[in-house]
Amino acid sequence: MPLRDLIQRKIDRLPRGQRAVAQYVLEHSSEVMNLTAAELGELVGVSEATVIRFATSLGFPGYPEFKDALQESLLDQLKALERHRLYQTIGEGDNFLQSVLRQDLQKGMSILSMLDDAPLEEFARVLCDSSSISLIGLRSAKGLAMYFGAYLSWFLPEVHVLEADMFLEHVINSRENSFFIGISFPRYTKQTVECLALAHELGRKTAAITNSPLSPLAPHADFLVYAPCSHISFIDSFVIPIGLINAILLKVADNLGDLATKKLQELEKTWAQSGIYEDSL
Repeated sequence: MPLRDLIQRKIDRLPRGQRAVAQYVLEHSSEVMNLTAAELGELVGVSEATVIRFATSLGFPGYPEFKDALQESLLDQLKALERHRLYQTIGEGDNFLQSVLRQDLQKGMSILSMLDDAPLEEFARVLCDSSSISLIGLRSAKGLAMYFGAYLSWFLPEVHVLEADMFLEHVINSRENSFFIGISFPRYTKQTVECLALAHELGRKTAAITNSPLSPLAPHADFLVYAPCSHISFIDSFVIPIGLINAILLKVADNLGDLATKKLQELEKTWAQSGIYEDSL
C-alpha cells in the first residue's frame, strides 16, 4: 500500500500526539524527508519518542526506515526534473558507485520475504499456452518489453513488442487466444494502460508487470506480477523488475521442458552456422 494511503487509513486510530505527526507528514512530506525524528517532533510539538512510535505503528522498524519509504513514495510522484533536483540536494554519499548500486540491492533484499512463486508459475503457464503474445512497454519501460520479448521469442512462435502508434489496431485484430502484457512503473504511461484496458475489454487474456497492486494497470490484468523499481535522480532503475522478468523466463523454460532444450539446441546450431557470436579464446 502506498505510504500516504497507509497513513490516512490509520490516522484516526492513532494517539493524539502520533495523529499530529501523521497530519504534519501528510501536509509537509517533502520537508519531513530531510528531518530527524527529534526535529520533526519539535516542529509538531511532541517528543522524539512519539515520532518514533508513529513510525513503528505504521509497521516500520524505526524512523529511518519510515523516511526511506517516504522518500520512495515521493519519488514515485515527482517529475524527472524534480527527482534530479531532489537528488542534487540529498546526494548519494562519498562512494558514488557503491551508493548507486546499494540502493537497488537493499531494496531487492527487503522484498525477498514477500515474494511468492505461485503468480509467476501461473503467468508462465498461460504464456506457453497462448497463440500469440504481445508486449507493450513505453518510454523507459520499452527496454523491459524488448528484453522480455527477445528471450520469449527463443521459445514461443509468435511474440510481438508493440509500438505506441499501432497498438489499437493490433489489439482489435488479435485472435481470441492472444495474450497481452503491459509493463509500466511510476510514472505510468497512459497508452500502456489504454492498450491493456482495450485488450481486457475485448476478452483477451491480459497481464501486468508493474510495481504495485494499486498500479493503474492492475484493474485490467488477469495476471498481476509486481516488484518495485528504484529512482536514482531522473533515472528509473529496473534492476529488480529485470530480476522478475528473468524469473518468468526461467519458469517458461521449465514449463516447456524438453521442448525448451530442443529449441536451444536448434538455436545454438543456427547461431554457429551464421557466425552470430564471436567465440572467446
